[in-house]
Amino acid sequence: MENILTDENFEKQINAADKFVLVDFFATWCEPCSILAPILEKTVKNFSDKIILIKANVDDIPATAQKFGAERIPMVIMFKNGKQIGSFVGLIPENAIQGWLENILKENIK
Repeated sequence: MENILTDENFEKQINAADKFVLVDFFATWCEPCSILAPILEKTVKNFSDKIILIKANVDDIPATAQKFGAERIPMVIMFKNGKQIGSFVGLIPENAIQGWLENILKENIK
């Protein structure tokens, strides 16, 4: 089941998670977003014990998108305990995402 964020539930969803939360800010009309989505889904499966992937359609959550500076999409932000700990913008290769996730987990798991 896919988690969908709204302006109303964003903070609650991010703060309530017992894992890292990877938020994919996207839009349905954004071609790079459509290409990135299955790459993220596949890559995050390797970390499913540590990371939850949540989709955030910028057209549906304008206030939250603005708060996190998601003017350029796709934008991916990692949260831990409700706080932003890393992000990237644009379409990047699967191996780069894999390395990015490994580094973030290594730096933030105690």
